[in-house]
Amino acid sequence: MNKSLMLAALTVALAGCAGPRERFLLLPQPDGSASSIVVKTANGEAALATPYASVETAGGKVDKTLTLAPDEVEKRYADVLGSLPARPRSYDLLFELGTDRLTPASQDALKKAIAEIKDFPAGEFVLIGHADNIGSEANNDALSLRRARLIERELRRADVRALSIEVIGKGARDPRVPQKRGVAEPRNRFVEIKIR
Repeated sequence: MNKSLMLAALTVALAGCAGPRERFLLLPQPDGSASSIVVKTANGEAALATPYASVETAGGKVDKTLTLAPDEVEKRYADVLGSLPARPRSYDLLFELGTDRLTPASQDALKKAIAEIKDFPAGEFVLIGHADNIGSEANNDALSLRRARLIERELRRADVRALSIEVIGKGARDPRVPQKRGVAEPRNRFVEIKIR
C-alpha cells in the first residue's frame, strides 16, 4: 500500500470477547480521486474501494464488511480523525509572461492558500518554479527560480510555520502542457507549492 493510501485508511482496534478485532475504514481522498485498499488476514481478504467502506477482522478472519455514512464516521471516530496528521496539499500559482509577477487571479489564490497554510501544522514546503518555452534555457531557469523565491518571500512575510522550505527552478523542463519552443503557454508559467 503506498503512503497516500495508508493515510486514507483508518484502523481502529475494537475490544470484544471473541478476541482482538480491528476495523479498517477507507477515508475519501482530499481531491476526490479514487483509492482502494486490500485487507488481508491469515484466512481471507477484503477489498475496500469506495469511501467509508469498512471491514472488521477477528481471529485472523474477515468478519464483516459494510459502508458507513459520512456523518456516522465523523461522530463515531471524531477523536481518531482529529489526531490524524494533516494531509499533503498542493497549490498552483500562475505568472505573467516573462515576469515574476503573479496574475491577478493567482494573487487572490495566494492569499487564500496562505490562509489555509497557516492552519496546516508546520510542514515541509517545496516550491517548484516553471517557465514556458520562450527565450533561452538559462533565462527560463533563472525566471522559474525567481518565481519560486517570490513565493518563498511571501510565505515568510506571512509568518507561515515551516519545518523547511525547498526552492526549485525547473525552467521550461517538465511543462504541464507540452508546447513547441518559442510558443507561449500561460499554464506553464507557474509555481507549485507542495506541502508534506
